[in-house]
Amino acid sequence: MSPTRKFGSSWWGKAWLTSLETSRFADAGRLSRGRTYARQDRVQNVSVVPGGVHAKVWGSETYTTSLSVKQLTPEQWDTLIDLIVAKARYSAELLSGAMPQGLAVDAEEAGTPLLPIVGDLSPDCSCPDWGDPCKHAAALCYITCDLIDDDPFVLFFVRGRDRAAIVDEVRRRRVELVGPSDAERTGVRADDTIDPVEAFGAELRALPSARPIPGEPGRANPLRVGAPADSGLDNRELERLANDAAERALGLLVGDGASSLEVSERSDLVRRAARRTARGLGIERLLPLFDGPSETFEAAVAAWSHGGEAAVLVATEPWPASAHDLAPAKAVLGTRARKNANAVQAGGVQLRLDRSGAWWRFEQDDRLGWVLAAGPFATPSDAL
Repeated sequence: MSPTRKFGSSWWGKAWLTSLETSRFADAGRLSRGRTYARQDRVQNVSVVPGGVHAKVWGSETYTTSLSVKQLTPEQWDTLIDLIVAKARYSAELLSGAMPQGLAVDAEEAGTPLLPIVGDLSPDCSCPDWGDPCKHAAALCYITCDLIDDDPFVLFFVRGRDRAAIVDEVRRRRVELVGPSDAERTGVRADDTIDPVEAFGAELRALPSARPIPGEPGRANPLRVGAPADSGLDNRELERLANDAAERALGLLVGDGASSLEVSERSDLVRRAARRTARGLGIERLLPLFDGPSETFEAAVAAWSHGGEAAVLVATEPWPASAHDLAPAKAVLGTRARKNANAVQAGGVQLRLDRSGAWWRFEQDDRLGWVLAAGPFATPSDAL
């Protein structure tokens, strides 16, 4: 792996590293040696459990290494969940699948820290190094940062509870706070409902699209009731989100394939940004929700128009393709072509192989780096 590899590509990953460096867990020298080990892919077989992270770390031989994380007590969990429920914005973000950034500070102030503070982390390793921590445990800290970049809810899990349990409890307490939903009041369950297509047939296919508001291009169906004043939500953005959801629901009902319900949360965020771009709107509001650099987000948005989620995945998620898999691309790009993960590049052209065996052509952009230009193709020659 490249020695220039960076850790902490997301907001929560950066926050983990900052907490690590300020919690007196290790001195700068130990952290530096651990970072080098992590960059060299010496940490393998990583597993996350409530209360810690375990792995095998290769040094002069392979060692068993653990990083214990202090779990929250039941009382602390009650405090943390009450904190989330008390703020409409936190509840909304959490229930939609996002980890609220402001929760980091509020949780620590309430005595229920998610990020490590002094005394929270305890390393253990089978190596003979008496350092506390040793370089193997320090390397595991950086790999844990990778895990948090991929899913910040890892912080809930190592503190003792998984994401599903927290979401269920937040939802339950929200019901107690604001009252039950229509389904809960009437006793109607999901499996008691009637297929709307069967019930209404062709009438659904005749449903009109969202009605634009005169004089306000791109704005449709205004909210009858605005968001609570303390929610921090923008009514105009809620209108756009509701309109998007309505159009997707209509696409699902009439079977035109436009619902995009099967895509991941990350790809759906990109889809929404691409939709905004097509309508001449900026994507700045969505950028904080993306778990990566702004350049990566912009490149992903550009990729969506070429092939939806498949294009986004190949643009944002590299994977370790073998030299054999990439040999056809090297053959067409010439002897000076260089391999990088699942890509081969030469000059201003890069060919990437996705996991299904299709090829995509990327071209160099001065600001965004490699940007998807076309695809998918059956062979590298077709891609060129």
